Parts: sequence; structure tokens; C-alpha cells
Amino acid sequence: MTQSCATYREEDVLAWILRDSDAGAAQALAEHMALCPACRERAAEYRILQGSAGGFRNDPVIRWRRFDSPFGAMRVAASVAGLVALSWQDTCDEAFVAGLERRYPSTPVVCDTDELDPAEEQLTEYFGRRRPLFDLRVDLAGLGDFQRAVLDAASGLDFGETVTYTEIARRIGRPKASRAVGNALGRNPVPIIVPCHRVVRTDRTLGGYTGGLRYKRTLLGIEGRTDLLS
Repeated sequence: MTQSCATYREEDVLAWILRDSDAGAAQALAEHMALCPACRERAAEYRILQGSAGGFRNDPVIRWRRFDSPFGAMRVAASVAGLVALSWQDTCDEAFVAGLERRYPSTPVVCDTDELDPAEEQLTEYFGRRRPLFDLRVDLAGLGDFQRAVLDAASGLDFGETVTYTEIARRIGRPKASRAVGNALGRNPVPIIVPCHRVVRTDRTLGGYTGGLRYKRTLLGIEGRTDLLS
């Protein structure tokens, strides 16, 4: 059974294993582990788990990783079919993983820093105004037919383009369902990639956005839509 250590948290050791620590923190933790059996044991367990991830490449598995973004720590996850989650709202890795395990109770959830490199790279380019179009698959399996239809319609919106909730409702053949469209967009599991931030109210005000309108303003600002930032 893994012992506990009052000096370093589990996420510190995991970040060191995944090479997400900065140079100073990595050196300090390496020196600490030379003297701490508990942290060495934990690091050994994480290495085993990381190595096991390679065996899941062609099997049903949910892979995830964390990276820095202008919104703070951003976490992304994918099935073998495509991205299933993107979040900057979770307070820690454990909360994000727990959410994935609830969605996929019979599928292993593993940390993988290689397979999701393209997601981090493309999102970083987008935030830097260097990528107007994502080249990433999205897996919407498991969502209801209505929500998939709404998200598919939102996926067709171009960089900087905006439409209303009513227009999305019309495009999916449900012209009176604009409120339901808003609710479906609010449960978008892969925001930014599926650009629900490009859907606004009929009066051209922003409407809502999960986590807060400041994120929607930032995303629209990246796309040059300063006319909609009020």
C-alpha cells in the first residue's frame, strides 16, 4: 500500500512523471525522492500505469492530458473515435478523471501525454490567433439525438461567424426549440472545438456560456468579433 507524504501531493509526483513540472520543481522533487520512500513508491506506481497505457492503443480506452492555456489548466480527453471532453472548469485532475469515469464506467481512463499532442498544439495555435480551423475528430457518441444535431450544426460554423440560437434551431428542423438549443449548447462536452461560443441571442447580445461569459468574450475576441463583446 502506498504511503503518504506531507511534503508533495500526488499531482506533484504525477506532473514530474509526465514531465509537466518546470525545471526547478523537477529538480527539487528528484532530490526529495532520493530521500523519500513514499514518493519513490508512488512514482514507481505511476510509471507502471503510464507504461500500461501503451497496451491500450488499439483497445477501447479514454486518454486524457492536462496543459496550460490562457484559461488556466486545460484538460482534454479522447476515445479511439475522437475528442470526448475539453474542460478548464475542473479544480484538479482527479475531478476531471472522475467525470470521465462516470461517463464511461466500463472503459479504462488513462493519462497519455503523446496521443493528445495534436489537441494541445492546435488549441495553443488557436489561442495565439494562428489557427482558424481545427483538424481534430470529435466523438459525440452517447449523447442524445437532439444534442448531437445541435452540436453538429454548431460545428459547421466558421471562424468568426456567429448565428443565433433561433437559427441553429431552424437548421436542425426544430424552429421553436431555441431555448432547448441553448441548453444543449450549455452541455457541450468539447467547447472551442465545437464552437458553441459562436451562437448568440437574436438581439446580438452574447447569451450564456458555461463557466462565465468572460470566456465567450475572449474566444470571440480571438476571432475578431469585438462587435459582440458587450
